Amino acid sequence: MTIAAAVGMGRSWRGVRGGTWAPLLLGLYGAGLVAAGIFVADPTLGFPPGTPNGPGPVTWHGLLHFVAGGIGFLGLIAACFVVASHFSADRRPGWAAYSRVTGVVFFVGFVGIASGSGNPATVLGFWIAVIAAWAWLSALSVHLYRHIER
Repeated sequence: MTIAAAVGMGRSWRGVRGGTWAPLLLGLYGAGLVAAGIFVADPTLGFPPGTPNGPGPVTWHGLLHFVAGGIGFLGLIAACFVVASHFSADRRPGWAAYSRVTGVVFFVGFVGIASGSGNPATVLGFWIAVIAAWAWLSALSVHLYRHIER
């Protein structure tokens, strides 16, 4: 669905500021999600339940899961800022601010979870960041659907 959103954005923003990079970066995020789903994450820090509390061994598929997710997450963060730039130029300060805040929140959540801290506050912060990012992408997709820009 994320890749479909990127395709739709590319069609609706053809020829406008951010119309090339925003869809490519969203597509990178979607591809990262697909790749991270293909490669299984390593059990660690007590997750899933029954796993010893602490870092476990890193396998090749666990490493690829982390790398694919990281590249995709960076694509999403960059897309937020490219979209913010588009909306700033289009004099839509609300959308620009929403996009920037989403990018910052997701970056902070990603850094927290990538630090390897498995404490509940970090995990909760990451989940909040993920929900914020999906809410932004959903709202943006509805906006693009309703207001096809030329």
